[in-house]
Amino acid sequence: MLLQFWFLWLFIIIVTVLVALTLRKENEDIPRKEILRAVESVGKMGLAEKLFLWTFSWLDTRFRIQDYWAMSRDAYQSVHRQMPLTHAEKYKLRIIWYWYPLYCLGGISFLAFIILIITGTVLGIYYVPGGDGDPTPAYSSMEFIMTQLPFGYIIRSIHHWATHFMVASVFLHMCRVYFTGAYRNPRELNWLIGVGLMLLTIVFGYSGYLLPWDALAFGAATIGIAMAKSTPLIGSWVATLMFGGTSLSGAAVTRMYFLHVFILPVIVTTLIIIHLFIVWVQGIAEPH
Repeated sequence: MLLQFWFLWLFIIIVTVLVALTLRKENEDIPRKEILRAVESVGKMGLAEKLFLWTFSWLDTRFRIQDYWAMSRDAYQSVHRQMPLTHAEKYKLRIIWYWYPLYCLGGISFLAFIILIITGTVLGIYYVPGGDGDPTPAYSSMEFIMTQLPFGYIIRSIHHWATHFMVASVFLHMCRVYFTGAYRNPRELNWLIGVGLMLLTIVFGYSGYLLPWDALAFGAATIGIAMAKSTPLIGSWVATLMFGGTSLSGAAVTRMYFLHVFILPVIVTTLIIIHLFIVWVQGIAEPH
């Protein structure tokens, strides 16, 4: 355990050094803005002022705060209201990439998420979270949905296959962003949000996989709690947080249901809105 602990800290140090060197190299390549020149030329400026100007410049370089603030002010003061131009029309972008098939993967994953929300809401009306008993309330409710509820089999099948489509499209979308270089400055923040969304999508699928609490779900939960307990230093805490204890029990179903229905949808929806807003502000990056 002590050896794993030191290997973990060594890995964190190496990653931190690589990220710092990468950011330093990017800062050297970025053209200096006027506001940065002002910060460097004024020697008597305090630390708080310099920190504010550097932060504002970093955000303005990536999200065009000044441009959108001026555009919003002009639109507010304008008498004649009209629909805003599209991003491609506003910045005269070559819109051929909008029709490139690989550039539709983000939209496919978002569409799959909408389908999952709708079908999951219908399934949640009839699902009963509970892992104790024989048969368990979770398994009995799932059996009712599949055999007695009108169109229940179809709704659960759509929910099932939409999950596969979302996981696959999110993974391929991340591959497209990486291999076309769309993760580079100034889109590195959106790349990190996308990585977080991919991880949350996997957790989303795993938590839903356990809800029927059948033989497959029990086997997946056994593997999951073993992986959670093997986490260095905080293994027992992670297992208790996700599965309700360090040993597998019916409480795992309740934990996964709460995570799948209440916590993850709020977090994922918020991140998707932020992700799409940044894409709208920065535009779609063409291949480098």
